[in-house]
Amino acid sequence: MTGPEAFDLPVRELPIQIFPRPCEGAESFITRLAAANFLKAAYLQACLSEPPTEAGSLSWSRLAVASGRDLAELQALLERTPPPSPDPGTCEYCGRLPKRHTDPGPPPWWCSARCRRRSDLLATAPSSRGVLPGQRETLTCPGCGTSFVRPANSTRIACTKRCHARSVRAAQAELALYENPNAIEDDEP
Repeated sequence: MTGPEAFDLPVRELPIQIFPRPCEGAESFITRLAAANFLKAAYLQACLSEPPTEAGSLSWSRLAVASGRDLAELQALLERTPPPSPDPGTCEYCGRLPKRHTDPGPPPWWCSARCRRRSDLLATAPSSRGVLPGQRETLTCPGCGTSFVRPANSTRIACTKRCHARSVRAAQAELALYENPNAIEDDEP
């Protein structure tokens, strides 16, 4: 049944569901939904149109049933306009204003060549945290409370081995007390 009578059947929820992206638009969502369910996008678009034909306009109720989502939430999520960028004239990496642009064409996205290289390094960094080589961060030591600087990809949590041992012992004592709250003896005269 592949003729026009196939589109007269009621729409059922598709077996593979995907999350709609905010401000995505209905056409893009239908294309991704069709690809996830191994259907042709034009076929799914025709099934979800009102009346069910290839030339009809989209039926939001049929799309909501096929995607397994609430009609109002789906329509609000897909048709929402994207929020404006906070400041489109700032550097993508550091947030500073770029140098004065005198060349024809669009303004640069970075304030300097260094920020552009750093942005490219972050995009291709092997770590999943997006840490640049040589990047450092400041933490507070749990043992003594002082601030210390460590490489951003380091797992060190204390400023010295002694502070690390002190914080590990404190965590172990807290865990032991949690497991056995009667372990503390009261000093009774």
